[in-house]
Amino acid sequence: MNLPKVLVVEDLEQFHDFWGSRLEGKVTLVSAFSIREAQEQFAQNPDVVAIVMDACVPGNAPTTQPLVRKLRETFTGPIIATSSLPEYRQELLRAGCDHECEKEMLPQKLCDVLGLSPL
Repeated sequence: MNLPKVLVVEDLEQFHDFWGSRLEGKVTLVSAFSIREAQEQFAQNPDVVAIVMDACVPGNAPTTQPLVRKLRETFTGPIIATSSLPEYRQELLRAGCDHECEKEMLPQKLCDVLGLSPL
């Protein structure tokens, strides 16, 4: 069974692990821990149906808005902004993300956005 493929751009491995365990059997996560890795994974995985975008990769200041704008040049699927800070999520929405949520809420939000059965 081919599960929907989701690119996750997040510098903290703990969130990749948490989201992966919550979403097991629903989606296939493609992990990127840096902006460069996100660009490479996006190019290597043209069948990605959604993107999860942390605001700060790496560090604690927003850095991914230019990446969102670049991805939006060709990607028409949903991009979900994640951050513990609402103002950072708003910055990503302005850059081209479609949805936003706190990191802890991402598994349910992704299921909602992709029309998957709830967790």
